[in-house]
Amino acid sequence: MGPDARIETLNVGVPGPAPAAPAPAPTVAPCGAQAAADAVPADTERDLVRSVFVVHGRDEQVRTRMFDFLRCLDLRPLEWEELVASSRKISPYLGDVVALAPSLAQAALVLLTPDDVVRLHPDLHRDWEPLFETGETCQARPNVLIELGLVLGAYPERTLIVEVGRLRPIADIEGRNVIRFDGSAESVGKIVERLKTAGCAVNDRGSDWRKPWPLLDAQERKP
Repeated sequence: MGPDARIETLNVGVPGPAPAAPAPAPTVAPCGAQAAADAVPADTERDLVRSVFVVHGRDEQVRTRMFDFLRCLDLRPLEWEELVASSRKISPYLGDVVALAPSLAQAALVLLTPDDVVRLHPDLHRDWEPLFETGETCQARPNVLIELGLVLGAYPERTLIVEVGRLRPIADIEGRNVIRFDGSAESVGKIVERLKTAGCAVNDRGSDWRKPWPLLDAQERKP
């Protein structure tokens, strides 16, 4: 028996490599679930109940004060750009971003501030128009109003609407319990109670949040 035959004899019965397992079939997320599946979830349940999605306009003074106020309650305010980043998309659709909000924040707080000056065009006036239609009034930014509608769809029972200053009435939210914020202890207390009702982990044991707010420019802003 030659050397080659001996090698062949020794290899008889040695199993070869196992065949590769077939690749699993790709799964498709159900319609409407893909945006939430792509989101970066809150690290823990505690992070979720401490997070509040804040919608705001151009008034940086009001935004800064509200963010500081929420932090005094041991809450974590989230801005629009944070939700956009969580979507993991470069240019996500507006509705997709808002759809992520409930998985990232316990409640939404929409700040309506007098940022724009508006009035109904004179060509469309009728004889019985109220003054806010015929004269110039202040209104929140258009993107804030759009986001308000989307947020109400995502958080129907956990959206706080906070008005600061004199604003043009919005017929579609007239039936809702809007907080008209003036910086008083009463209006501050209303925000705290609404946040609790929404399920937020509010820490109101301290005293810093109880201090009345200084007068905000938005409270005296006119067209």
